[in-house]
Amino acid sequence: MFTPVLTRRASVRILGAAALLIAAAGAPVLAADAAEVVRNGANRILQVLKGGASDAAREATLTSVMNESFDLQAIGRSVLGRHWNAATPEQRQKFLAVFQKAEVKAYSDRFKQYSGQTFTVGKVSTNGSAQLVDIQIVQPNSSQPVRLVWEVHNGRITDVSIEGVSMAATRRSDFNAYIQRNGIDGLIAELQRRSG
Repeated sequence: MFTPVLTRRASVRILGAAALLIAAAGAPVLAADAAEVVRNGANRILQVLKGGASDAAREATLTSVMNESFDLQAIGRSVLGRHWNAATPEQRQKFLAVFQKAEVKAYSDRFKQYSGQTFTVGKVSTNGSAQLVDIQIVQPNSSQPVRLVWEVHNGRITDVSIEGVSMAATRRSDFNAYIQRNGIDGLIAELQRRSG
C-alpha cells in the first residue's frame, strides 16, 4: 500500500501541505514577483486554517488553489513517470481527476492539525526555466525552522521539496510500487477510495 504523503512527523506533513498550497494567486509567477505571490497566497490559506472552516469549505478552497496555481498535467506526468506513456488517454484523464481529489482530501485533513505555524519567504532563484522560492516555516514551540523550496515553471507550481525531499519524486516512487502490484487502474481505484 502506498503512503499518500511523505512519511515524516505530522507537523512536517502539515507544513508541506501548506507550502504546496500557499501560492494562491492566479497571476503568472515571475522570478521578480514570486516572493510576493507566496506572501499574498499564504494569507488565503491561513484564513482557512485560522477560521475554523468546515471540511467542505476547506476542500473547496484547496481545490480552487490547486486549479489556479498548479500545473496538474505536468505533475501527473511526473508522478506517474514511465507509466504515463503506457496509460491510455482515458486512464490519464481519470488519474488526473482522482489524483487532485485525493491530494485535496489529504491536505484538508492534515490542515485540521494546524497549530500556529508561520511562513517566512526567503530568496527566489532560478534553475534553468524554473523559479525556486525558499520558504522557512516556523513552529510555535521549536527553534528549528523547516526549509521548503517550491518550483515554478511558466507561472505554475510543479513541485515542492521539504527538507530536500521532492514531493513529486516521493509520489512517483509510491505510485510506481503500487502500479507494479495493482496496475494503473488499481492505482486509480485506490486514489478514488482515498478521495471519498
